[in-house]
Amino acid sequence: MLPKPGTLARRALDACRRESASFSAAALGLLLLVGAALGDGIPRTAVAVSDGLTWLNDDERGEVVQVNPSSGKPQARLQVSGADARLEIAQSDDELIVLDRRTGQVTVIDLATLLASGRRQAPPGPSAKVLIVSDGVVVVDRAAGSVHRTDPVTLADVGKPWFAGQPLADVVVDDEGVLWAVDHGGNLRALLWSDEDLAFAERSDRPVPGAGPRTALVPHERGVTLLGLEGGVVVRDGTGRDLTTGTASLVGEVLAAQTSPAGLVPASVPDAGAVVLLSGDRVVRVDMGRFTCPRPGRPAVFRERVYVPCLGAGKVVVLDRDGGRGSEDVRTGGSGDPALVFDDGRLFINTPGSDSGLIVDADGRTRGVVVRSPDLPVTDPDRTPIPSVPSPPPPRPDPPRPDPPGRGDPRGGPRPPDPSTTTAPPTTTPSPAPRGTGPGRPAGVTVTQRGNDGAAVVLAVTWNPATEGGEPLSGYSVTATGAFSGGTRATRVTGTSAELSLPCAGTAFCAGGRVDVAVAAYDGTGAGEPATASWAVRPAPAQPPAPTTTTPPAPQPPAPQPPAPQPPAPQPPAPTTTTPPPPPPLPTAGASVITSVTGGIYAIRRTVTTGPPADWAGHAGRCEVVNTDYGYTAAIPCAGGSAPITVEFGANNVVVRAHAVDGSAFVDSAARLVNLAERDPGCGNRGGCVPRGLPASEDDRLVGGGLGLLATAWLLRLRRQKTEDDE
Repeated sequence: MLPKPGTLARRALDACRRESASFSAAALGLLLLVGAALGDGIPRTAVAVSDGLTWLNDDERGEVVQVNPSSGKPQARLQVSGADARLEIAQSDDELIVLDRRTGQVTVIDLATLLASGRRQAPPGPSAKVLIVSDGVVVVDRAAGSVHRTDPVTLADVGKPWFAGQPLADVVVDDEGVLWAVDHGGNLRALLWSDEDLAFAERSDRPVPGAGPRTALVPHERGVTLLGLEGGVVVRDGTGRDLTTGTASLVGEVLAAQTSPAGLVPASVPDAGAVVLLSGDRVVRVDMGRFTCPRPGRPAVFRERVYVPCLGAGKVVVLDRDGGRGSEDVRTGGSGDPALVFDDGRLFINTPGSDSGLIVDADGRTRGVVVRSPDLPVTDPDRTPIPSVPSPPPPRPDPPRPDPPGRGDPRGGPRPPDPSTTTAPPTTTPSPAPRGTGPGRPAGVTVTQRGNDGAAVVLAVTWNPATEGGEPLSGYSVTATGAFSGGTRATRVTGTSAELSLPCAGTAFCAGGRVDVAVAAYDGTGAGEPATASWAVRPAPAQPPAPTTTTPPAPQPPAPQPPAPQPPAPQPPAPTTTTPPPPPPLPTAGASVITSVTGGIYAIRRTVTTGPPADWAGHAGRCEVVNTDYGYTAAIPCAGGSAPITVEFGANNVVVRAHAVDGSAFVDSAARLVNLAERDPGCGNRGGCVPRGLPASEDDRLVGGGLGLLATAWLLRLRRQKTEDDE
């Protein structure tokens, strides 16, 4: 299999960097100058030629930060989630995908524009996993045992998902693009994607005795190593040097390296305080207590050394391939546990909560890199892109001039046009879309659970509109299949959301079954290709025991009292106390609900799309989109969907508002800032006119940056010549 274009580009750039850094700076400077002259296209070009930048997560702020290891400074900040997120990043030269384990939201970022191009809802918690495979993205739901191939731009399903038939313990991909999956039963499978069949094909299926739910996989350049430490088994498969060996059983979660060479594979077992190394063909167990690292975290291999973060100790221990001390411990800052990020041939040590991180160089030395910079603005990946200025129209041709007297027509008039050289203006007739081709497949199918009372499971399904196939869409059919009563439930709707009630009394479905949902658009010619999604049912909450009531004994009649000498004074009536009813249930205020606001920068009607967390999606009251600055509102399903909202010139704050069932209270989500630009009235319909609100100094910054890089190239060249003269 050929390497990816991004990998080839990186290798070429690495070679060029070693030969001449000054040439690279000069080339980039010239690109900036050309961009200033042409007006657009530089952002995508700059990303295409840049190399060596790495994205790190900042969970406390819900941000991902792009850092430049050469300068040790951050380059960009993106707000991809709310505060206290649990972010995991999958990145390559061409792609950036962010998974928030707290909400289950998966976001893909277009590196050319730093805009979110697609989102997908995955189960919150540890079940989901995102992998970059060749020219696609794979989304794994380990609890459901499913593997979905998705579009790298939109994250919509491509082709058929693969199902293991039982929960998956781990799924990884090697450098050759082979997907390796091991299920709870210990079956190790190798999967290859078929573009012809649009499905995964099983290349191998190998049962591994001793492997189970806690088994971990480590991918290599080719093949994989299976670590079934609970059952005391280690298997290397598909590498050309296959191996099956045993080791002492270790109970607890296994944190294996994200990737490693086939000859040096590490994994940590925090509960056992141990690290296990497959070094060559032998298994080495390292007691981390002797390194004052009682709880080791997920390790990484870098330059024939194993780096092990110590949870709660603020340091990283370095081991050699025999399990001895490889070098001095690396001390980290911040209050969080250090995490290791291996990208583009560099090892980063990132500590959540710290303003800086560390880079490990090839010789083992470390240097700092700034992760948090208050001077660097935060970018919203859902912002409306700035429209490019249209090119001016071509100049109109000069009008024909009459011939001088005596030439042309004998009557003295202008010469008639020559039929052989006169070209009639071309006429184009737009061809209508072919009729009867069927509608397209809906994208972004999302399933959320709205309720489970033990007798029925209520699911909310949302999706994006499908494209028409030559005829107007009539609606959508939504079908759910699973082990509930009847096995199938279907409904038809005209919008982009639906609700399904799945009866499950007397079955095990309510306690944790799985349901597959298919959404297909249909028109007068029939139904189009369906899009699918799956959902693992959350069991019904346990009911509290009924309170025990005890009947007190009947009171005894009071003994007769002697008559009072005088009647008592009248007493005021006792005050009546009323226990106020509990407040109506509402979802969490300030939650991140709005996923995107789309529409042109001059459009007064924008489309708000939501991807709510579980408590918002399951809210029983009504929800609406609200422009809090001007009071415009529009109804929207609480489970997620899209709705139009009106905006005014300038800044507009847009929220989703959830009302209580009785209408007595409401809460607002986190606000999304939407700007409406005002056209310059002097522009009219003239092309090339810069609209009001666009920065007039953008070209000046491009020119300044280009000249600065050209100067840098000249200085680097001068420095190199001086070094050669000294030598």
